[in-house]
Amino acid sequence: MKRDKTGWHFLINPAAGRGKAWRKWQQLLPELQLAFPDLTWAASTPEEGMAALAAAEVRAGRTHLVGVGGDGTHHDILNGIVAANGLGQVTYAPLPVGTGNDWVRTLKTPRGLARWVAMLRAGKTMEHGVGRLNYHSREGTPATRCFCNVAGLAYDAEVVRRSETARFKHRFLYPFLTLWYLKDFQVPTVRIDYDGQTFTGPVHTVNLGIGRYSGGGMRLVPQADPSAATLALTYARQLPVWKVIAESWRFYTGTVNRVKEVTATHAEKVVITPVGGKLEVEADGEWLGVGPVTAGLLHEKLRVIVPT
Repeated sequence: MKRDKTGWHFLINPAAGRGKAWRKWQQLLPELQLAFPDLTWAASTPEEGMAALAAAEVRAGRTHLVGVGGDGTHHDILNGIVAANGLGQVTYAPLPVGTGNDWVRTLKTPRGLARWVAMLRAGKTMEHGVGRLNYHSREGTPATRCFCNVAGLAYDAEVVRRSETARFKHRFLYPFLTLWYLKDFQVPTVRIDYDGQTFTGPVHTVNLGIGRYSGGGMRLVPQADPSAATLALTYARQLPVWKVIAESWRFYTGTVNRVKEVTATHAEKVVITPVGGKLEVEADGEWLGVGPVTAGLLHEKLRVIVPT
C-alpha cells in the first residue's frame, strides 16, 4: 500500500494524564501543522472513548493514524483498530506525550518533535505483533482485550489497580508503588500451561510480553520481540519480600531470569488458571479484570512506524 504523506489523522484523549496530554498537544499542534499542512485530528469525549473513536475513524476509511498519548492511549486505539477489522489496513504511529511511555521504548520512537517528524516522513514500518487476552471483567463476565506491549498478572495487576486512585501521575510512581504494596500482597496459586509444559504453584507475578518495557522502564520480559511469532513469558514463583527488594535492581537491567525462582521463556499460547486466591490481570498499564486467562498472538499484525 502506498503511503499518503498528507493523510495522517491524529487521535488525542484530552483527559489523558489528567490533562497533560491535551496541554502538550496544544503546544505541538502549530509545529505539526507546519510539517503536515493536511493533517486532521479528533479528540475523544466522555461519551466516545478512544477505542470507539479509533474504530469509527477506521470504518470511515482512515488508514494512517497517530495516537497522541501514553500506553493507555495506544492500548485503546489498538482495540478500536481491531474492532473495526483494521489490522493489515492501518499504519499506526505513536506520538509519546503520556505519563507512561513504555511501549515506545522498545520501538525507539524519538521523543523530540523534529526527530519524530523526520521518522514519520521516512515512513519505515514494522509488522508488530498483537496480543489477545481472554479473561473475566470486573462484573465477572467473559471478556476479550488486545494489547501491544505487556500484560501482567498477580502482583503487577494489583499494583495497577491500586495505583488508579493515586493523587498524581509520574513515570516513577509505579516502581515506587511496586515496592510499597509488597507487604499486603496475597500470593495466588495458579496453574500455567504453555506449549506442552505445566507449572503449578504460588506466583508473585506473571508477565506476557510483545514489547520489553513496562511499569516505568522495568524489563520483566527482556526476551520479548515485537516481530516474533511467540509471546515472551516470564513468571516468578513466590518470593519473600526481602528477596524481591534485594533483587529489584534486576527489574531495570534485563536480568530477572538470573533469579532462580524466575522462569523466562517464549510461548505460542498460555493458559493461566487460578487454583487458590484471586488472579488479577492488566495489559498496557490498564487494569482489566480477573482470571482464568488465555493469551496468544493474533495472526494479523499491526503496521507501526519506526525509526530508520
